Amino acid sequence: GVHFRTDWSGADDIGRRAAAASLADLVAMGADPVALVVALVAPRSTDAAWLLRVADGLRDEAALVGASVVGGDLSSGTEISVAVTGIGELGGRSPVLRSGAVAGDQVAVAGRLGWAEAGLAVLTRGFRSPRVLVDAYRRPEVPYASGPAAAAAGAHAMCDVSDGLLADVGHI
Repeated sequence: GVHFRTDWSGADDIGRRAAAASLADLVAMGADPVALVVALVAPRSTDAAWLLRVADGLRDEAALVGASVVGGDLSSGTEISVAVTGIGELGGRSPVLRSGAVAGDQVAVAGRLGWAEAGLAVLTRGFRSPRVLVDAYRRPEVPYASGPAAAAAGAHAMCDVSDGLLADVGHI
């Protein structure tokens, strides 16, 4: 009901979306993702096959960057909760933090802006199309290679823009 709704997204979409949020944070510091640790809470009545599809989504999204789900915890509760911790490798480099911004830096963006938000707006209004927008909400496409590439090119500050460009530029 906060970051996903089971009536709007399939279990594999939910897994992919949860993994993508953590992986995006890693690459936005210039790291190469290595592993995910997942804590999943669900009511005891939750279908085991549904939980396995969440795990499939987590695994499949992690595989896009060569990472693996290496552990976690499964527990019961009244609501479904998926918490993902990403582990990345910097190869001896320093992380590129938001605090590294200096006056005169240029702002650059990788990926499509606003598509997931537009998909959320479509779903909130009770529609299921345009499909391309709904799919962007269900499974955000993270430009994973862009973070490490920008770090290698000398970026001073980076962050993912999952909260929206204006909000996240304000964080920098």
